[in-house]
Amino acid sequence: MAVYRANGIVLRRTNFGETDRILTLYTREHGRLSAIAKGSRRPVSRLAAATELFNYGRYLLATGRNLDVVTQSETRESFPNIRNDIHRIAYSTYIVELVNGVVEDRDPNYELFDTILSCLYLLEGGVDPEIVTRSFELQLMMISGYRPHLESCARCGAPPPKEKIGFSPSVGGVVCENCGDLPEDTIPIHRQTLDMMAKLLTAEPAEIRDLRMSNGIRVEMANVMRWYIRYRLERELKSSEFIQALKSGANK
Repeated sequence: MAVYRANGIVLRRTNFGETDRILTLYTREHGRLSAIAKGSRRPVSRLAAATELFNYGRYLLATGRNLDVVTQSETRESFPNIRNDIHRIAYSTYIVELVNGVVEDRDPNYELFDTILSCLYLLEGGVDPEIVTRSFELQLMMISGYRPHLESCARCGAPPPKEKIGFSPSVGGVVCENCGDLPEDTIPIHRQTLDMMAKLLTAEPAEIRDLRMSNGIRVEMANVMRWYIRYRLERELKSSEFIQALKSGANK
């Protein structure tokens, strides 16, 4: 069997048989791939840590007939602070589920890999998980070719008004009333929300650490991104529902 190395992040793991796990890895060199970690559920397995969700490591894999095989691993970051906080677990799970829903197998993208890793490090470092996630959503859409049109009306090119701004998931950005009736899926947002979206679209990790968002902006942006991503994926993410349940519980 041919052997190769890859830097990877665990997006998903599934128990297989009595002692094995099947991993979905997003690797910097080879994109998304599936591999089996044999015996990794045994307490003494040297591969056990490498199969944990979010784990970032260096993997040695052998090509197989149906699944590649993880033969060795070196964990570079296990993100213990994420694992010890239910809210950070929820947002990190959403991030990796979103990646898994967008990418294709064996289609590497260095920029996306580095963006995922940066977001996990920000979450590990205690940065506001909602801000990190909104930033990731916007940057993922941009990397995937679905950059939302925020600078002007996506239909006529007119500058967005100072008030009564609308965002249409089906059109792909800001829309105005000057060029016709608004699409049925138009979501009203405030100018401050639009400005924050534009900032997060290109923000560097150091900038994200220092950003603050009002509750109104959080609610509007979460709604816009939920429907924009749902339009692109044509489905709702399970982890998104979990985050909503956590928020509802915190507000009671």
